[in-house]
Amino acid sequence: MERVLFSPVGDTDPVRGCCDGACLHIVRHYRPTRVILFYTQEMEEKERHDHRYTRAIERIAPDCTIENIFSGIRDAHLYESFGQVLPQEVQKALTRGKKIELLLNLSSGTPQIKTVLAMLAADLPRTRGIQVASPLGRSNRANEATQDEEDVEAMLENNLDDEPGAKNRCEEPPLWLFRYYAEKNRIIALVRSYEYRSALLLAEKNARVPKEALRLLRHAAMRTALLTEDARKILSEYRGQPLFYFRGKRERVIECFLLMQIEQKNGRLSNLMMRIVPFLYEFLRDYVDEGASRPLSALCEKKGYGGLSLSRRRLEQQEPAFLSFLDGQLPKPYRDSDLSFLLLYWYCEYMERAGLARDPACHGKLMAQIRKVKNAMKLRNDVAHEITDMTEERFSRKLNMDSQQMMKVFFDMIRLFYGERADEMRWIYDSLNKWLEKALEVRA
Repeated sequence: MERVLFSPVGDTDPVRGCCDGACLHIVRHYRPTRVILFYTQEMEEKERHDHRYTRAIERIAPDCTIENIFSGIRDAHLYESFGQVLPQEVQKALTRGKKIELLLNLSSGTPQIKTVLAMLAADLPRTRGIQVASPLGRSNRANEATQDEEDVEAMLENNLDDEPGAKNRCEEPPLWLFRYYAEKNRIIALVRSYEYRSALLLAEKNARVPKEALRLLRHAAMRTALLTEDARKILSEYRGQPLFYFRGKRERVIECFLLMQIEQKNGRLSNLMMRIVPFLYEFLRDYVDEGASRPLSALCEKKGYGGLSLSRRRLEQQEPAFLSFLDGQLPKPYRDSDLSFLLLYWYCEYMERAGLARDPACHGKLMAQIRKVKNAMKLRNDVAHEITDMTEERFSRKLNMDSQQMMKVFFDMIRLFYGERADEMRWIYDSLNKWLEKALEVRA
């Protein structure tokens, strides 16, 4: 790979205090095949006067090709004076070939120029930022800058860095760390919005993202896609804390609730409403199967697509009182229908009347909560047939509660049936986010 040095020149170049300036020192120790010198107007005048910069390089690297960029910049302390031309010239040097490694001198020129080059070194591929320490290892202000009238040849002849065993003062600062922190902040911003898939795509492009953080991101991305088993294979616990407390139907209900909670926090109320149907259906079906002395599934027939249909014939044979209750709820006599939230809700109402609940006290509390959110089904159907988005104001007007209050009702339902262990699951994504932020920390 061809090594090319891109270097501004300044008052410490080519020699200061009888030692190499930064540009010359990098040439001495990295031996680039080509050097691109970037001049401000002031430095250009010095070069045209006695060719001090090119003569110094030719002295120690006679085979090195030198290119001059005379920018005409006069106010090198102002970013706007070179904010476009300097990055453009660096990019131009890189695009000459894919087999170029570009060295950027971070120790010559004004502080503003050095800052821009450091940013470019952190962001661009195939670049290495190089700093050169002063001979004394501290500020170089005690040594006067090279004067225009100095004898350039004498200055080069008395350069102590030409002596055998002279110290190599070049160093490559960990600029990747600045780039990493910028990337890390973007990843964290996505994580805090629970956008784990996008965060993972960004993290996988950065080789410095710790493996622990990648595992957490992959787990969270799978989990928010409801690929629970895949998420469990990646991580079932983290540092001794279980990430799952339920299995089967209960796990499906909990995971659906957690996604609804994310939608509510992010203000995506239309998405939240669309998840209400599967959540309430799965929850009530699980509850009726376990909480009723006569499970409703015994009154259903399996359909070819894998669903269940509540059979009128079976109702007539096994639960005629519930059939009579259904007929009273409908404008026409009940006919075979796919099992739905509404049918499950009516069965829960019937359980209360007929004394079919295994735990009447729990059933009564549960029904009080379910009745609070029953109207959410109608609002959900309205959203499904409209283009306009759901707002918090409209939500509150239709349900007499805001979205956060509705989520609390849903969680109270879960807690009544599933017990206090549900508390440990409610904020699992917030825990994942805290762990992720810590796992993304790196050291130089």
